[in-house]
Amino acid sequence: MTFQPPKTRRIDPSAFRRATILVAEGDRGLRRTLRDVLLGMGFPSIIMAGNSAETMRQIIEQRPSVVLLDHKLPGASGGDGLTLTRRLRRDNDPLPIILMTASPDLGMVAAARDAGVNEIVRKPLSMEGLVLRLMHVLQVPRSFVRSIAYVGPDRRRLTDRRRTERRAEMPLPPELERRTGPSRRSGGERRKMKKG
Repeated sequence: MTFQPPKTRRIDPSAFRRATILVAEGDRGLRRTLRDVLLGMGFPSIIMAGNSAETMRQIIEQRPSVVLLDHKLPGASGGDGLTLTRRLRRDNDPLPIILMTASPDLGMVAAARDAGVNEIVRKPLSMEGLVLRLMHVLQVPRSFVRSIAYVGPDRRRLTDRRRTERRAEMPLPPELERRTGPSRRSGGERRKMKKG
């Protein structure tokens, strides 16, 4: 299988050549397929785990660059990979996590975001979707947030963060700067202003 990068994004191959990926997937056949695909993409080291305990052991021993985490990973208390994500975030671990799931509805996406997942990719995996998520976590990593209510990657998308930064830098227009409260003009004064 030859890998064709998506034409819409620029890939820095060196980011892939330096990264180690942990594939935490319960399905043995899918684990092997993902290993072969990732090796073909240029990742030098692929670590495999089939359950929650093995995943935690590999994270502690190997310190991978990214975890591809199955949402229904066997052995996770509660029956999903979000429990493992919450545990890592409670330990202040900034390890990038890409959650793989077959049915990413709005509720599940919100729960994954609040647990501290970096990206979500839908199963069956598309090459382009997987590459884009890997590019996001390796080439444009989100800042890691530690607060009382949340520990994990910044939940805002890059465009939202840029928009917020631009808004903070932009001065207010003069007519808004001077205005301190609601207008107290009468209806007649407002009509005169509209005519003039």
